[in-house]
Amino acid sequence: MKSKTSIYFIGRKQGVGIKRFRLSHLENRRRFESDGLRDASESIEQTRWMGKADVVWVRVRPEHTTDRQRSVIDRRLKHIRNKITIINDISIFDNYDCKDISFQIWEDHSVSCPAFLSIVTDDAHNNFNQTVENISKFINNHRSIFLRTNNETASLGMYRLTSDSTKNQIADALSALILRCEDQHKLRSSTRIIAAQFIDSGNDSGYQDLYRVHVLFGKVLSFYAVTSKKTVFHNVDMDDGDIDRFISLNEELCNRMVSIEDKVLNAVRVLNCNLGAIEFFLVDNRPIFIELNPMWGGHASINGFGNEKMQKHLIDNRKILEKRIPNIYNFMDRRTYYKNLYEGIHNHLNQSDN
Repeated sequence: MKSKTSIYFIGRKQGVGIKRFRLSHLENRRRFESDGLRDASESIEQTRWMGKADVVWVRVRPEHTTDRQRSVIDRRLKHIRNKITIINDISIFDNYDCKDISFQIWEDHSVSCPAFLSIVTDDAHNNFNQTVENISKFINNHRSIFLRTNNETASLGMYRLTSDSTKNQIADALSALILRCEDQHKLRSSTRIIAAQFIDSGNDSGYQDLYRVHVLFGKVLSFYAVTSKKTVFHNVDMDDGDIDRFISLNEELCNRMVSIEDKVLNAVRVLNCNLGAIEFFLVDNRPIFIELNPMWGGHASINGFGNEKMQKHLIDNRKILEKRIPNIYNFMDRRTYYKNLYEGIHNHLNQSDN
């Protein structure tokens, strides 16, 4: 067993060019992550030399990573592939960055995901009316869809279309997305348009419930559920009126994880990603997977769950709630959480050597 693991980070801001020996500027650094890494120093430490690393972690924010940056990172990694462990090798970048590619991989492996229609920008431009017709038929089949770019986040480049949408509304959304894709192509050639089925929660509450599980080397690291009456929402959109449902959902998820864990881990595995946050809906107790984020670091990681009132409620009532929703407090104890993450990397490498 190796007493200590050496880890090397590489991304857009570290590990390449004149920054290849830099120890600072860890890309998408999460709050208290550096403290957690230091706390795990008996097991793992950062190195500035790739040649001395036991594991390399590719850390990029996908939506900001250009083709050129991918190429630079790939050139550095090709000399060590198949020699040491690489976390989220840049070679599988499109598997998680492009929603249509993710969906196709999941379909090919019988993993449940939304129905989708991938649209090449040039085809949409050259055969505009036919593309509008194809989208219209897709809407009729699924009643409600998102027409969007395949690789943007935070609801950018996204239009909700329903069976009540007119051909003109479809055409306007398509025209806007064609221009958006053409602009994106300057830096990210994989950008396309995708029509994706809108997944209804299937309940009468008026809420949409979204589930997220963080996976590391085929094991569940953490998990939680968020909820809102908005169709498209983020963690910060939850307020004190959502607290009861939030607590109930996470209590149920703690009990349900055993029954869905294999499906969750398989959905990550088939994308060839060994670290990431996978998101899904539950419909009739069946996960419908929608995306994998290789670098989670949003509002929940920084501030906590929901708005300030909701965060205060969770903090003030910790003694009462911790037994019901331990998953939430495990995630909120960020320093310990990241210590466990880095120790998990060390432990995995030692198990692999045995």
